[in-house]
Amino acid sequence: MRRLAALLWLAIVLLAGGYLALRIHDGLGFRTDLLALLPREEQDPVLQRANDAVTKALGRRVLALVGHADRATARDAAAKLGDALLATGQVERVGEGIDADRLKRLGGLYFPHRLSLLSNGDRALLAADKGEEIATRALSQAFGFAGLVDAGLLRTDPFLLLPSFLTNLPFPLSRLAPDEGMLTVVENGTTWVLVSAVLAGEPFELDLQDRLVGAVDAAVGDMPGVTVKRLGAVFFAHAGSQTAIAEASTLSTLSLVGTMLLVVLVFRRAGPLLHNVLALAVGMAVGLSGSLLLFGELHVAALLFGSSLIGVAVDYSLHYSACLFDPEAGSPRERLRHVLPGITLGLVTTLIGYAALMLAPFPGLRQIAAFSIIGLLGAFLTVVLWLPPLDRARTLTHGAGMLRAASRLWGFWEDGRWRGVRAALLLGCVAAGVVGLARLSADDDVRRLQAVSADLKREQDDIQRLIGATTAAQFLLVQGADDETALRRQEDLAGTLGGLKAKGAIAGYQMPAAFVPSARTQRENRALVASALHGPWLATQRARLGLPPAEPDKVTDEVLTLERALAADAVPFLRDLVLGPGLHVVALQGLSDPDAVRAAVAGTAGVRLVDPTADFSALLAKYRHRALLLTGLAGLLMLPVLGWRYGLRGALWTLVPPGSALILAPAAVGLMGQDFTFFHAMALVLILSIGVDYAVFCAESGVERQPVTMLAVWLATLTTILSFGLLAFSGVPAVHSFGVTMLVGISIAFLFAPLAARGARQDATTNGARVL
Repeated sequence: MRRLAALLWLAIVLLAGGYLALRIHDGLGFRTDLLALLPREEQDPVLQRANDAVTKALGRRVLALVGHADRATARDAAAKLGDALLATGQVERVGEGIDADRLKRLGGLYFPHRLSLLSNGDRALLAADKGEEIATRALSQAFGFAGLVDAGLLRTDPFLLLPSFLTNLPFPLSRLAPDEGMLTVVENGTTWVLVSAVLAGEPFELDLQDRLVGAVDAAVGDMPGVTVKRLGAVFFAHAGSQTAIAEASTLSTLSLVGTMLLVVLVFRRAGPLLHNVLALAVGMAVGLSGSLLLFGELHVAALLFGSSLIGVAVDYSLHYSACLFDPEAGSPRERLRHVLPGITLGLVTTLIGYAALMLAPFPGLRQIAAFSIIGLLGAFLTVVLWLPPLDRARTLTHGAGMLRAASRLWGFWEDGRWRGVRAALLLGCVAAGVVGLARLSADDDVRRLQAVSADLKREQDDIQRLIGATTAAQFLLVQGADDETALRRQEDLAGTLGGLKAKGAIAGYQMPAAFVPSARTQRENRALVASALHGPWLATQRARLGLPPAEPDKVTDEVLTLERALAADAVPFLRDLVLGPGLHVVALQGLSDPDAVRAAVAGTAGVRLVDPTADFSALLAKYRHRALLLTGLAGLLMLPVLGWRYGLRGALWTLVPPGSALILAPAAVGLMGQDFTFFHAMALVLILSIGVDYAVFCAESGVERQPVTMLAVWLATLTTILSFGLLAFSGVPAVHSFGVTMLVGISIAFLFAPLAARGARQDATTNGARVL
């Protein structure tokens, strides 16, 4: 039966290995978007749709400023960079220059409706019956020193209302000026030319990142003396993914090499090393293969955290191998029989902790949980089914000194001469816990969860300074029964936004109604033009311009619709502001005071401020609380399992070491001056499960096996620290927070692990009578 089970497990491992090899051959897909780790909260589907659409539009934009003291050189370099972007096949379009084709489309869109389109200034003048000022302005433009007005335009628009409307359209990137088809700005003698593009795919796809960033780097390398500044989610994502992948490789290598060296130094034989490597390799391969089968692709964080599985997966083989130091352990089957109850119970409690991660609605964390659960099961089955038949090792005789050293921690908790030191330690822990928890504060700002390249951040600030305020991630969502209602609500909102701009809360805004006024406004404009301009001034104006009397009005009576404007594609970013019928976005530029904007629009029908960053941060706070509840739930789920084995008293003693770690680890975070985040809280779930692991091993140990058990627990702790603890040195704040908490928590759980033996059933009478 055992041989059949071992062969069945071999077949499963071979299938998993074949599937993994196939996926590697086809190219593994990894997600790098940190927000993919975050929850998709149940919420208004309209709001979610708007949030996704705006985030997607902003995320796919790529901007670059190409600068050189010589204008021609800058323009030539910008053209080459645009060609390089197009050649990658990863962009839909390049360029936002005002070229002849775009001007033609813009004119074709607006010209037939020129009498219905008024700038805010012209509308105010006509409403105040000051049409003469508009007439005088047109004359000065026609006959002025720099007058460049086309005679044909004057014949059809003698008051130049359409140029006034076009000039006052709130185009973004306001400091840039058109220069022969390119948008440029000059500062300190340097001409900067804008190169813009829209990605064809998601900026967090690794293949897209590599191709596009590689093309940009290659193009810049061929432009000596030219300065290129970049802005776009794809550049930040590429820098972050490179850091994460490099860290995963470095940390997994350090963890693996450290674990192998530790095993070699302790056992001094090849057999235990090969056994541990086998269990670890199978666990990692099966975990990765199973995760790819379940999810199709993995988040790069799952790879990073998965590399830390090394320190846990090796625990079972370490406990099995540590039996070689016990002269009475017997044959391999007998050695397995000694440790099987402990590693089985440890596996169950650890899986309960990881399963708690599955309850969190975080896609990335579910991947981590699945990777870990499958990997741990793989390592456990390898130890149970394969190691005894493969084991030819004999009892070790060189470990007397290590066994004595390892058992000193147990002696510290059992020997009466250490009672004073134990009391001082406990008082110190209580004091540290009280002070640390009192100083602990929470910070769930999602922007603090990932490392941002300092160079890219500096380039982003330079671009924003050079081109003017860029579009903020926050926006106003305007809803109406139809497009006309939504446009009217935007027009009613314009005064409020103007006041916010005057106060400095925003630098500017773009709304669909500024480019396509509502039908109501267009009809009012036409009436104003007829009554306050054409009626009293048209004949005089045409005479002053030397034009013949006006012919019958050939301007269309139809209003310009949003649908037609979108079809014309004359305003490229308009499609990003219109999400659907009656669902529009007001983009905000240079937003400096979200609270002022939120207060200003509060109570306005159909208008609300959407702040994705604040929303995600609020969700993190909510799920930080839920993570703490998950930790409590995991402990409650462990209690009946432990109670079945040790009784209620023994179960409670077994939970003392991990319980102490759960209190003191957050306290240590507070003492270090760090803010408590969601990822600190999620680490507590694993501290509980792994800490119970150590406690169970101690509870299962008889007095005569205490040295061997403590040696195994020492090795398990060191390998866990080599894996999870190394995450504390990560440059990604979220991973660093997780690693720091794990490092402190696992150390504390190990320190208190021998206390679990006091409540064990097999020694309940003796151990229960002992006091600290």
